[in-house]
Amino acid sequence: MIYVDDYILFEPSVKPLYKKSNKDYWFLFKDNKLLTLKNENQVQIPRWEHIDDLNISIYNIQYMGAFCGYNCYCGEIVDDIWDEENFAFLDLKTLSKTVDENTYTLSSKANLLLNWLKLNQYCGVCGSKMHKKDSSSERALVCFKCGNTTWPRTSPAIIVAVTKGDKLLLAQNRQFPNRLYSVIAGFVEYGETFEECVKREVYEEVGIKVKNIKYFGSQPWPYPNSIMIAFTAEYLDGEINVDGEEIVHADWFSKEEILGMYNKSRSIGSKLIEWFIENY
Repeated sequence: MIYVDDYILFEPSVKPLYKKSNKDYWFLFKDNKLLTLKNENQVQIPRWEHIDDLNISIYNIQYMGAFCGYNCYCGEIVDDIWDEENFAFLDLKTLSKTVDENTYTLSSKANLLLNWLKLNQYCGVCGSKMHKKDSSSERALVCFKCGNTTWPRTSPAIIVAVTKGDKLLLAQNRQFPNRLYSVIAGFVEYGETFEECVKREVYEEVGIKVKNIKYFGSQPWPYPNSIMIAFTAEYLDGEINVDGEEIVHADWFSKEEILGMYNKSRSIGSKLIEWFIENY
């Protein structure tokens, strides 16, 4: 056991770390939405004592690890939940606006694990059925026919707040709802460093060069299996010229202009914008 109060809150594991309890957390998804518990107008993750009373069937169960001494499980359900007074299904983007950061991170992890299991049901080499590896130390799927083994993989992506004096670069992606704006983001290519990816993505999407690239933070991003590595950077050279494919508009905005332009949430993109508002 490595749980240390207020230091290491979550202990990842393939096998249960603690005795089963009615207080164990269950992250259950249906149609990519998470089953949540309403408790005095607060959104919470159901414990086993709540799930057990529902009398539902759970599929693709995986043990995630333990949070603050309680086991965490994830899985999928197909049953309808008729108790709308106490339960609700929320997509993760909506969830990010209503729960604390630890809850959102664990919910993202649960979704990532389920996506991994569903996307690797059959062997990529011979097409046979994949099976969970019988191991207490690693999470993997194995093909009993050819021996091919696959582990959970994360696709890295960068996201960057670019400043120019007292203004922040914001862009509008063609797919953004309600004409909202955000900072620049994109996936890392094979053989590319994070810093190289920052330079390339900014240049490709809006046509400018940047300097003083600094690490800001990271966040698991389950859309569908990514991790966002966040940076700050400063304007170096060039004029904004959007690619016209992903980005339809971009410009420099002051913090007074930014309020109301972006989707405030638990996302690290939102944190980058809030960092700018607080420091400029």
